[in-house]
Amino acid sequence: MAPILTLDSVFAGYGAGDILKGVDLQVEPGTVTCLIGPNGAGKSTVLKTISGLLRPSRGSVMFGDRELNRLSPKARLLLGIVHVPQERSLFPAMSVWDNLLMGGYVIADHKAVQERIAHAVEVFPICAERAREHAGSLSGGEQKQVELARTLVLDPSLILLDEPSIGLDPKARRQVFDSIRSLAAMGRTVLLVEQNARSGLAASDFGAVLESGVVRLVATGANLLNDPEVARLYLGAAHNSVLHATAPANGSSQ
Repeated sequence: MAPILTLDSVFAGYGAGDILKGVDLQVEPGTVTCLIGPNGAGKSTVLKTISGLLRPSRGSVMFGDRELNRLSPKARLLLGIVHVPQERSLFPAMSVWDNLLMGGYVIADHKAVQERIAHAVEVFPICAERAREHAGSLSGGEQKQVELARTLVLDPSLILLDEPSIGLDPKARRQVFDSIRSLAAMGRTVLLVEQNARSGLAASDFGAVLESGVVRLVATGANLLNDPEVARLYLGAAHNSVLHATAPANGSSQ
């Protein structure tokens, strides 16, 4: 199956300096891919380059067989690429329902908008349950669910998520990652940046390690979780201790 997204030797950054220094990445349709790596590696810059908030200085970004380099963020949005930023993007003084409606402001077909809203509410019932409440009164996890519901109004093929679990308690984090898996099960493609690498990889089909502006390693999420070197560098000491504790005494692997 052809990739839905291809980054080929992409350089991009801010001002005179490049943060991305030749990123190569392919994302398969209907999958969840998680970008992990240290702070400053360029993870969020990758998402901005795909959504059009930044333009590459070199290289190409392909969406299927369409090059995106010269397209505006709005044009990319209309192609089905939705970027959910790290910062909360809801309007806190507006109702949950009005926030959901905002997802369809660029769509001229009002019937299609209503059908998509009905689908979003089916997937994320909180939008109906808390419809008349101010979005700012919801917990962080609930707000993230509304943000994800709003993306469905745009009927996206590719959803870019920047740190979807940031600031959430463990229960809310699990709910968010369950929601991400549900999006993939519906045929959406998700590319996410996640500082909580263990949770992100556990919810993902594939993972990519970004370091110093280049992709160093791509593998399945499960393989990266169980790679001792990845664990040492990116998953924290707790994961290492689990690996050592569960390793057979004779050092063999299964």
